[in-house]
Amino acid sequence: MRSFVLRMPAAVLPCALLVLAPLAAGRALAWSVPDRGADLKSLVVPVADDDDRDIIRLLPPGTSSSPPQQPDIRIPNGGGAVPGQGLRLSGQTIAVPINFQPWPGRENLSYVGLRLDGVNDPALAAALGLDKEAGVFVVDTTPGAPAAQAGLRFGDFVTALDGKPVTQTSDFVEAVKQRAPGSQGTLTVWRVGDDGTGYLEALRTLADRGSTPAMMFLARLYTNGTGVQRDASQAVSWFKKAALAGSTNGMLLYGDALATGQGTVKDVAEGQRWIRKSAQENNVAALYRLGRMFRDGEGMAPDAIEAVNLFKKAAEQNYSPAMVAVGLMFEGGGGLEADHLQAAQWYKRAAEAGDADGMAALGTMYSTGRGVEKNPTMASMWYTEAAKQGQLLAIHNLAYHYDKGIGVARDPNTASALVYQALERHYQFTYEQMVENSRAWSREFRKALQLRLAAGGYYTGAADGSFGRTTFDAIKTMVQTQ
Repeated sequence: MRSFVLRMPAAVLPCALLVLAPLAAGRALAWSVPDRGADLKSLVVPVADDDDRDIIRLLPPGTSSSPPQQPDIRIPNGGGAVPGQGLRLSGQTIAVPINFQPWPGRENLSYVGLRLDGVNDPALAAALGLDKEAGVFVVDTTPGAPAAQAGLRFGDFVTALDGKPVTQTSDFVEAVKQRAPGSQGTLTVWRVGDDGTGYLEALRTLADRGSTPAMMFLARLYTNGTGVQRDASQAVSWFKKAALAGSTNGMLLYGDALATGQGTVKDVAEGQRWIRKSAQENNVAALYRLGRMFRDGEGMAPDAIEAVNLFKKAAEQNYSPAMVAVGLMFEGGGGLEADHLQAAQWYKRAAEAGDADGMAALGTMYSTGRGVEKNPTMASMWYTEAAKQGQLLAIHNLAYHYDKGIGVARDPNTASALVYQALERHYQFTYEQMVENSRAWSREFRKALQLRLAAGGYYTGAADGSFGRTTFDAIKTMVQTQ
């Protein structure tokens, strides 16, 4: 018998970033609040000598030697009080003609050259001047691309294409896909200000008048460096203003910044006070964040019972990250006696609510037969669903399933595509496996991965399935490329 460390999935921020052109990778407009300590503790489980599960990540990262992922606090819509939500930006609706040009190198596809983000919070949509929760926010454009030529710029909202409403980024993707290269269309655009600078000035004016959605949106822009220089201290300043104005999300995120020292002087006690204040207003994300403080002993003595009670309170209000957190604690990751049956039930609940981390965690339970009957097919199914949402643990594990034919038809080429995707997103565990444990993967897989590395311009050696210095250097270069 031998032992190895199993790790469970850290929360993953759903990425709203959409690149519709050969554009350098950028960040989505999303709250960027670093993880405050490992969400998922380690378990040591004995396995048979011929068991190869140690090359699959069975539990999420967080305590390995590699840097932990930095998940965000998932802020649900309607997260408590939203003072000043009756204030709105003034602007105008304009029609913008646009040409759909062939994508360079992929001439059968159209592109417009936009980086977009969705706005799915009704209070924020109203504050930004939209009549309803509709439209996609223009983050930036590719120089010389159709969108830039048409005059689109940061701060614009695309609300329709040829009269058909656009409510989320996927709508716009599908609409562009259906256009023939060289054809034309008309975008309906909601515009505030004469340019990006004017947009920011209008947004700051609205915030100064007391609109907490505008304050929170400004914090979001400064957090991610969207349309402004990235500035954590400015982001914290806007979080604080929103908190003082009565926004429970502002209280939570200002408290989190204080507790972690992100953009401000670290003050765990003061941070905890603001997070408690938000939780007392029944902000579910704050209940979850406070639960983590009790679980991890962040500025207080650890208290597993209080932690799980807070997680359950948030979970009962359909906050799926809290469901995953309860599952992790029952799996032995937070001071409770292990109860794999309850852990699996909570993961299943989160998975069925659409939570990618819950899906990945449930997949690990089916992989190992903990809390459920071992079922590789079900494991692969849940990994597949989580992978569709970009969950990296699931992408890596699903790749191994395809390489070995575990619960799916064996397909080393699909496995290589999944590993390539994980490497593109700098997933440390996949990188470590390719460099330190590549011989555990099939030669067919390794040849297919070399071909993908070559197509990406990273690898110049032979595609022979033998990983040596040239292959390892290519993988390292890929992972280090921003």
